[in-house]
Amino acid sequence: METETIDPQVIDLVARAQAGDSAAFSSLYDLYVDRVFGYVYRRVQDRPTAEDLTSDVFFRAYRRLGKFTWQGVDIGAWLMTIARNRVNDHFKSARFRLESTTDEVAEPDVTGDDRPDSPERVAIARDMARSLAHALDQLSDDHREVIELRFVHGLNVAETAEVMQRTPGAVKALQYRASRALADVIRDEPSLSDLAALGLGTVLLLTRTLVRP
Repeated sequence: METETIDPQVIDLVARAQAGDSAAFSSLYDLYVDRVFGYVYRRVQDRPTAEDLTSDVFFRAYRRLGKFTWQGVDIGAWLMTIARNRVNDHFKSARFRLESTTDEVAEPDVTGDDRPDSPERVAIARDMARSLAHALDQLSDDHREVIELRFVHGLNVAETAEVMQRTPGAVKALQYRASRALADVIRDEPSLSDLAALGLGTVLLLTRTLVRP
C-alpha cells in the first residue's frame, strides 16, 4: 500500500521497532498513548481500568508488531483496532462491572482571561463537558464510536474505517447519521441549548476539547 501520506518519522520508527529497537517502540508509545488511552477511557469510564487496558493494548501491539504491514493508513489505526478489540473483550469478561465515574471530567486548557484559578469558569467548563459526554452516551454504540473516533480522537475516514472494520463509504454514511442523531440529542439538552443555536460544527469542536479523560 502507498505510504506517502504517512509521517516518514513514523515509518522509520515502525521499521526500527520491528527490527527489535525497543527505544523506537517507546517512541511509538509516546506518540500514540494519549489517543489510545482517551478512546479506552471513553469506553470504560474508569481511569484505573483504562490505564490497565491501555498497557495491555501496547503489550499486545509489541508482541504483534512483527506481523504489522502498512494498509495505507497510519499505524495509529492499527493500535486503535487493538484497543477496540481489547475493550470489547473487557466488556465480555466475567470480571467486568459497570461503574459510573462522572467526577473524572477533564478541565479544558485555558489561557489569558480563562485562568484555571477561576472557580466559576472551571465549573462552567466541567458542567459543559458532562453535558457533552451525556449527550454522546445517549447515542447508539456505532453512532457514539464514529463521533468519538472522528472528532474526539481525530482519526480520518480511512483510519476510522480500519478501526470499525467498515468501508470508508460506510463510515461517511454512519458519520452523517450519527451527527444528525447528536444534533437531535443536543436540542433536548437544556445546558447545551445555546450551543445548539451555533450549529453542530461548534459542538463537535467542543467534543474534541472538552470530552476527554
